[in-house]
Amino acid sequence: MKKNYFTINGAQFLIDAKKENFLEELINNYLKNKNIRVAVAVNYELIQRSKWKTKKIIRGDKIEIVQPFFGG
Repeated sequence: MKKNYFTINGAQFLIDAKKENFLEELINNYLKNKNIRVAVAVNYELIQRSKWKTKKIIRGDKIEIVQPFFGG
């Protein structure tokens, strides 16, 4: 069984190469299904929330998850 790594916010995670990995599932797992608003980029490209379910994540992808904050 071949496994691969991808990165979320600089930390490496292992994924199973035989399984299709979609962005929405990975985000939900990473955020532990918390209902918070975030923006997500894959390989420096912003991904619209409506496309998270269909965006496949592959070996070497770099995912950045950011949350807006208020104040100064």
